[in-house]
Amino acid sequence: MQPLFAQGAEMNNQAIKEGDIVQVNPEKEMFGGCMVVVTEIKAWGVQGYVQSAGVPGQQYIRLKAQDFEPTGGKAVWVAA
Repeated sequence: MQPLFAQGAEMNNQAIKEGDIVQVNPEKEMFGGCMVVVTEIKAWGVQGYVQSAGVPGQQYIRLKAQDFEPTGGKAVWVAA
């Protein structure tokens, strides 16, 4: 297991940081295929949220490293 740092972690062969966008494995329950904004790096994966159109607030999700892939994208506006 690699050490995790506040600024990011190495997962799925890419450095993941807060504000990065990852995509949920399509086979994962109701969030399959969704884009998730990473809010926290965890030892087992990430925590983040999905912003849905027409729905107030965000839906938070925790993903193990095997349940997502990095997209290389960054969120410009991040929910507070």
